Amino acid sequence: MDTWMVLGIDKTKDKSLIKDRYFDLLTKVNPEDNPEGFKILRAAYEKALEYAKNENIDEDNSELEKWIEKVKTIYKSFSLRIDINEWNKLLNEDISFSLETKDVACEKLLQYLINNINIPCEVWRLIDSHFEINERKKELYEQFPKEYIDFIIDRIENNDIINYYLFKVEDNVEDNKDYDSWINLYFNTIQELNNNNIEVVKTYLEQLQSFNIYHPYFDLLQCRYHMALGDYTISKNIISNLLKNYPNDMAINYYAAELKWVEKNYKHAKELYEHCLDISPNNFNAKVGLADVLLELGELEKSKNIFIDLINIDPYYDYLRERVSYINSLLIAKLDNQLKTNPDNNKLKFKLAWCYYENFNYEKAINLVLKIKCNDKSEIIQKYDILGNSYFDMGSYDTALKYFHELLKNKKTKNNEIELISIYNKLGRIYSKLKRYDEALKFFDKVLNLMPNNIYYINCKCNTLIKLGKYEECLELSDIGIEVDKNDSLIYSFRAESLYNLGYLKEALDSANRCINLCPYISAPYIIKMKILLDNQENEEVLMVSNEANKYKINDSEIVLCKCEALIKLNRGEEAEDLIKNLLININDSNEENNEIKCKAFYLLSLNELNKDNFNFALELINEAISFNYKDLDSYYLRAYIYRCIFEYNLALNDYNFIINNNGNIAFSYYQCALIFKEIGKYRIAISYFNKVLEIDPDYPNAKEEIFKLQQKLNSYL
Repeated sequence: MDTWMVLGIDKTKDKSLIKDRYFDLLTKVNPEDNPEGFKILRAAYEKALEYAKNENIDEDNSELEKWIEKVKTIYKSFSLRIDINEWNKLLNEDISFSLETKDVACEKLLQYLINNINIPCEVWRLIDSHFEINERKKELYEQFPKEYIDFIIDRIENNDIINYYLFKVEDNVEDNKDYDSWINLYFNTIQELNNNNIEVVKTYLEQLQSFNIYHPYFDLLQCRYHMALGDYTISKNIISNLLKNYPNDMAINYYAAELKWVEKNYKHAKELYEHCLDISPNNFNAKVGLADVLLELGELEKSKNIFIDLINIDPYYDYLRERVSYINSLLIAKLDNQLKTNPDNNKLKFKLAWCYYENFNYEKAINLVLKIKCNDKSEIIQKYDILGNSYFDMGSYDTALKYFHELLKNKKTKNNEIELISIYNKLGRIYSKLKRYDEALKFFDKVLNLMPNNIYYINCKCNTLIKLGKYEECLELSDIGIEVDKNDSLIYSFRAESLYNLGYLKEALDSANRCINLCPYISAPYIIKMKILLDNQENEEVLMVSNEANKYKINDSEIVLCKCEALIKLNRGEEAEDLIKNLLININDSNEENNEIKCKAFYLLSLNELNKDNFNFALELINEAISFNYKDLDSYYLRAYIYRCIFEYNLALNDYNFIINNNGNIAFSYYQCALIFKEIGKYRIAISYFNKVLEIDPDYPNAKEEIFKLQQKLNSYL
């Protein structure tokens, strides 16, 4: 760690300067929000003070320090900072390549840049090409705050939000302007604009102007500010001048299109959105804008197709689905009218059926399609496609399965891989719904053979592997998934579940927390955290996790049950009872999933009564639990224990034998059987069971001691 780079000042023995700088940085590094960053800052502060105390420390004039001074020189001159050739020359010096100095050079460079991050993405990519930042990220996470390394990787993989090359900078002229503060304030202004805090924006614009720095995006901010005020004439003049001077800038064209949209000049807005997509073909917002103007221009099907493509990119953006639904309602009315004059037109019927399907009118779609007499293979394929999807979304999985297999027969050609992938995926999902996971896995494997780096399909396979108990395979695949998309929350959830079931509890907790940080609305990571805490008897912490989930309005039965288990262990059984009874009242349907919930609920109610020594009532409740899920081994463990408490030894033995025959904890069950035979005086049988325990686990606690005691008893009878 380079002390002075972290503090952002030159070496000094001035203690007051060191303290002032430290307290200034403390306002940006909150120890609660960024504990790692605070540790680094505090260590640097203490080291700097130590240096200031010691008058005998010589200045370090090493080659490495000279190289870092060059880094500082480049960064401090804005024209050099944005010159890729200057960075290339610097990174081509021997110190960046030598095996003895390369890693230290990388560390010192990153230490300097942690407080000086405003450089173009192409410079970050150049640094990555020399120091393999992306490849070494796990190692770098140990040296730097994770958020910082993730920021660098984001800059490596994406494009600049602000175009650094549009700043008006004169070459070879000393420039002491504060570009970093300007850039930071620029981003703050955007945030306030997005939040519609107009008065704050006005103040920020005045502050930006006072820097005497020009960038065309400042004019763009003014354009947006006046649009928010409704001053469209001023906005038009600003954007018109910007377009003349920067005709191929993405951001300028986008807001020019937005202005035309507000003015309802849809034709011109369309041209501008299309130009945006010429500049940046995958720009999400420009595609939304184009779809909106096409809708206003009456080009319904083109607009709908764009919205559907966007839904595939962001399935959680409700606006996109609302637009598709609205377009479909317009198309349904239009197609109904067309079919009145062309009643035998199958093309129109299929279009209408898809509109019904996309608007969730599955029965109408099915009834319409079943009446169509197909004229060729393409129409047969469409028919099976609509029927399969409609029955799937209605939950009629067996019927859907039939149609998708028919669809697959008619599409065996691999000319269109995308269509094959869609069919394989749907078959995998149907088999999953039918709990035929081995067959589901085969189809997800086929999907991934065709599209190995798709995070959605990786998640589908991970989910199936979890259901099959193939946790090691799921863990390996989840690591691949993280390499594909480190910001996908679900992949961390599957990783957490695999790690938990493999017994790697700390790593499981880390993955669960990572999932929650990325998306706090998924229930699975909270459940994993609660189970780990329950295993460790950290019951108060379980309640804290439950409260955390409640903040995000996550309504999950398993979270409630984990909370109830913690309450029972904390001797707060009455609270647990109330929660469980309320949960049971709200479960109406009788299906496998609900029966598992009921089983766990009655198990906990039984456990609560057992804590109060109400053995007979506990027995009634655990029998109720088993009636909902006769395969739940936890219920048999508890019932066997209750039987022992009321001296029903034969019934307890029956339950332990059931557990043994169903691959439960066999050593534990043999041990309990041995204890029962010991209690009823059948010592030889007890010894034989203790020996069975030792065959499975030679170090099983107390088993050898029990055998020794029983043999002594037997010898005393001789």
